[in-house]
Amino acid sequence: MSSTPRIEGLARRHKPLLSRFENQHVELADYLRRWALPHHERDRLSRTRIALDVVDGRERVIGYHSLAAASIEHGTLVSTHFASLPKFPLPAILLARLAVDTGAQGQGLGRYLFEDALARAVEVGEIVGVRLLVTDAKDDAAVEFYRHIGMFALGDGFPCRMVLDLRTTVARGS
Repeated sequence: MSSTPRIEGLARRHKPLLSRFENQHVELADYLRRWALPHHERDRLSRTRIALDVVDGRERVIGYHSLAAASIEHGTLVSTHFASLPKFPLPAILLARLAVDTGAQGQGLGRYLFEDALARAVEVGEIVGVRLLVTDAKDDAAVEFYRHIGMFALGDGFPCRMVLDLRTTVARGS
């Protein structure tokens, strides 16, 4: 990264930049190239934000995150932290995807993108009442990344589904 990347909402004008995005998880790069824009514009299934930077004199997408609506069945939350909540599905924001280009990994961009996603989830939670931020970690390294930033496993039956209580995030000032 040459500087602090610029994060902006994915738009049609970014389409030529998407083909150069690479990630060790091929499905994450494929999602950005093939599905992120249709899901964003046409289907309204998610909202994708991209991190842009200048690499070798050319603007590049070096990371992205996608957010979507979700709900979590109360019974899947094994933590006693949620015991007092109503026993119906709890509203959540799904961090559907978060990926960093292979050329930009190890420089803190993943955390930067996560913080952007978290700030947006908190903002939505203030408007419509959302309690949880959830994500599905791709592998053990992703589980450790999310644990390091305060998320925990949803339950024993879902070891890769990670959750963050937005109420405690708001209380400590994000």
